[in-house]
Amino acid sequence: MTLLDSPRNAPAAAVLPARDLVAALAAPPADEASIDAGPGFDVLRGRLQAWLREWDTQRLPAFEQARTIMPDGERHSALRSAATRADGAVRLTASLYDPPNRQGDALSWSRSWVSAAVLPAAPTDGRLFYRFRAGSRLVLDGRAETALASTSVHVGVTADAATSSPFDAPGFATPVVRPLVGVEARDDVDARAEHDIEGSLDVRAGDSPAIAVVLGADVVFRDGWMRVHEGSGLWVGAAGGGPTGSIEVRFAPSALLELFGEAGIA
Repeated sequence: MTLLDSPRNAPAAAVLPARDLVAALAAPPADEASIDAGPGFDVLRGRLQAWLREWDTQRLPAFEQARTIMPDGERHSALRSAATRADGAVRLTASLYDPPNRQGDALSWSRSWVSAAVLPAAPTDGRLFYRFRAGSRLVLDGRAETALASTSVHVGVTADAATSSPFDAPGFATPVVRPLVGVEARDDVDARAEHDIEGSLDVRAGDSPAIAVVLGADVVFRDGWMRVHEGSGLWVGAAGGGPTGSIEVRFAPSALLELFGEAGIA
């Protein structure tokens, strides 16, 4: 190697002033300026937060009477209900009298109403979340040895209406909640209760989940008189006290649930 080949004699490298270097960083080369880097973290976080806040609304058909139980000898039940509408509610009234000194057990009435809906098909494998609020109000008056009224809500959900019925879902026969239990009829009773109900189940792509809701009212009565006034009934509606007649649903793809699991969120 000669002196001419020595690194000490090599041409000095060009050095950009600091201000020129900053300007170069601020302006990417033309061939890279058109590259789409995708949404930023803030955009993705905003989309995820919006998904967590928002639910789709699913209207329920009008409730239909499903069952009536009344004391032997009654031609028509004394526990009556008005015609239902597609507002997620049932309305009931009653006027009961049991003569004193009658022999036998307490008299009982029971009536139930059902509404069922098939939900939109799952676009891919994932999990369906649902929620709604159920409530009841009893406006009572009476004086009797026994005069008690209760309400109940049954819920059944199935992953695919084509292969199974929500009425056969595990646990459907047991009320998921009893809004009012054993409300005693006496002077000017106005009892009201509400409960939020929620759940989820796995679904596969193409499945059409189905949900069934049964509202029930029961009365046990003996020796005296009892009235269930107008304004009494049961209803279902959006969680958080929204409009009645609908439930809320949300679908989460399996990929999103796996992401949550890896992040320790699920």
